[in-house]
Amino acid sequence: MLTAISELVENDTYYYIDYIPHNPKSQAYLELEEYYENTYLPVFADKISRILLQVMWEYPCSVCLGEMEKQIEKYRLIPPFTDIRHYTPEKLADIIKSVILQDFTHFSVLFSDMKALVTIGGGFQVVLYQPPDKMVAFAKQLCQAEGLFLKYKTEEGNRILV
Repeated sequence: MLTAISELVENDTYYYIDYIPHNPKSQAYLELEEYYENTYLPVFADKISRILLQVMWEYPCSVCLGEMEKQIEKYRLIPPFTDIRHYTPEKLADIIKSVILQDFTHFSVLFSDMKALVTIGGGFQVVLYQPPDKMVAFAKQLCQAEGLFLKYKTEEGNRILV
């Protein structure tokens, strides 16, 4: 699983989920971003857990945590890169939210049949690597339902609202 994940994250192009529809260029925006991180992150974590659980139950996948960058007692017994897809939706949602809020590792969902990957890191880091068109369409619908935005980053670094 580690090899497949490593290969997919090497891509320069990817989709990602964002909480704003535009791409701010102003340095002053950092003040607003800090405000969002302090107040909106728990809401974002709830929304992402709902989106990702639906994607995980729609398509066959493997799920794992990466190496822990800091120890979180609650998850210390989960070996890195070991499939935990058999966990209950409640436990997986709890892990997803904890990764976003506590930024201690990455949560990866590997769709090996489609050679696609979703990774979640701390903060607002939610990335989809090489999703097929049907997954992009499904993710876009789920994002819209949650008031979030699916964007695409091109090789040139352009960020396009999908």
